[in-house]
Amino acid sequence: AAVMPANLPASPCTINDCCYGPLVDCIKHAIGQEHEVLLCDKLKERNLSFLDENQLRAMGYDKTPDIILEVPVAVEGHIVHWIESKASFGDDHSHRTYLNEQFWSYWNRFGPGLVIYWYGFIGELDCQRDRGILLKDCFPTDIVTLCHAAQQPE
Repeated sequence: AAVMPANLPASPCTINDCCYGPLVDCIKHAIGQEHEVLLCDKLKERNLSFLDENQLRAMGYDKTPDIILEVPVAVEGHIVHWIESKASFGDDHSHRTYLNEQFWSYWNRFGPGLVIYWYGFIGELDCQRDRGILLKDCFPTDIVTLCHAAQQPE
């Protein structure tokens, strides 16, 4: 027998749960969206062509980073094809989960990328640069645009 009837309305405890409740989920989602918009604005300011998650889904991709750059860039000497925006602090547990559930699959499909933890991260976690996953806590200021060199007439 069930301990609690299944047709009970949500309790005030569930609704007001400050860590896992529906209100907190809405707030987290809204803050995440705000930071994705901020990222898109920064890319547009730099005249960088990109596809966002919605455009990628429309093209048939199921697992996508927030941004795919149409022309890769270099950040601190590392090539970046995609950017993932995380409106959170990058702690060991969450970063390891993201690596396994998201970042490595992006890397496999799209090449090396950049993760922005807008609220900072534990410095030791930025240890995958040579393998192609770069961590930052803000939009990079030292982006180098990669482009094809113009053919010089001989």
